[in-house]
Amino acid sequence: MTAARRLAGTDAGARTAQMLLCHVLGLSRETLAAHDDEALDAGEEARLEELLARRLAGEPVAYVLGEKEFYGRDLRVDRSTLIPRPETEDLVDAALAHFLPDAAVCFADLGTGSGCIAVTLAAERPRWSGTALDISPEALRVAQGNAQRHGVDARIRFLQADFAAPLPLPPGKFDLVASNPPYVSEEEYAGLDAVVRGYEPRGALVPGPTGLELAASVVRRAAELLRPGGLLLMEHGWRQGGACRALCRTEDWCEAGTGRDLAGRERFLRAVRR
Repeated sequence: MTAARRLAGTDAGARTAQMLLCHVLGLSRETLAAHDDEALDAGEEARLEELLARRLAGEPVAYVLGEKEFYGRDLRVDRSTLIPRPETEDLVDAALAHFLPDAAVCFADLGTGSGCIAVTLAAERPRWSGTALDISPEALRVAQGNAQRHGVDARIRFLQADFAAPLPLPPGKFDLVASNPPYVSEEEYAGLDAVVRGYEPRGALVPGPTGLELAASVVRRAAELLRPGGLLLMEHGWRQGGACRALCRTEDWCEAGTGRDLAGRERFLRAVRR
């Protein structure tokens, strides 16, 4: 397609041009390559120009396309949710590895956002079920849509709630609490890429001046929700491992440690309910 060649020379780049074309035409990359010399019709060209203009203005590709791949699945995202990051896949890996593959696991996902953690856990393990909560009704609608898209909505309850306060959930009944709460400090936020600050929801990134304001709430809620021996997994900033482990130095917890990402940086808290 002549448009593909033209767009490849723009700031959007060849890969982005290809992704936009695939989205407009509803084609896979392989099918697109087989029809490279075909011209777009007027409607397709107009739609492509609209998406390209948004990308060239700085909007993240995930928001332009309305979806992002996570753990091998396409998930819907919009500006009410963060764009799922690869680092969160490490937390999912840890959750799946902790339990026997055929175990029936009840989980809670605190601050579900797009639903990437809850939907993935349920999709990977057909005997897992749980509750995904978020304070944002807009984010919950996105998460529910992703659960329906991947056929796991019957096993996930979605709840609008603030995990900084006591939750209307049964205490001591969950095998796993997973969370990717806001953890970026005010200082760190000021230094983030302008695209992140300009498009992704600030409230899903920054909980307060230190970035640790909600970590204590997650640990406190997890202590209430988990059965004895239950697992807490909480994502945090790469310099927050020590502070998060310190939150678990109470009689509620044992085996508090830190999981690392592929770059070797401390990335998530792992603690077992005593």
